[in-house]
Amino acid sequence: MLRRGFWLAVGAGVGVWAVLKVQQTTARLTPSGVVDGAVRHVRHLGNDLAAALAEGQRTKRLTEAELRQAVPARSAINVVEHRGPPALGAVDTRA
Repeated sequence: MLRRGFWLAVGAGVGVWAVLKVQQTTARLTPSGVVDGAVRHVRHLGNDLAAALAEGQRTKRLTEAELRQAVPARSAINVVEHRGPPALGAVDTRA
């Protein structure tokens, strides 16, 4: 009798769990549920993008500071002004 009671309780528990899962899934698949999920994902994507941008800017500043420390202001490195590529058909007069 104890075995039957145990399996009855297990079956009831699995049944309750299955009903709750089906209800959650159907609520998520309604038009408003789909919209809510999409909005939530877009917000997370925006937050992740903003965090990645901030991290990239911070890393850029740190790397630039390290490079400025490594190369003194008056070094033998000549800085050449970059004017971009020549226009189509133009004669390149850069030396």
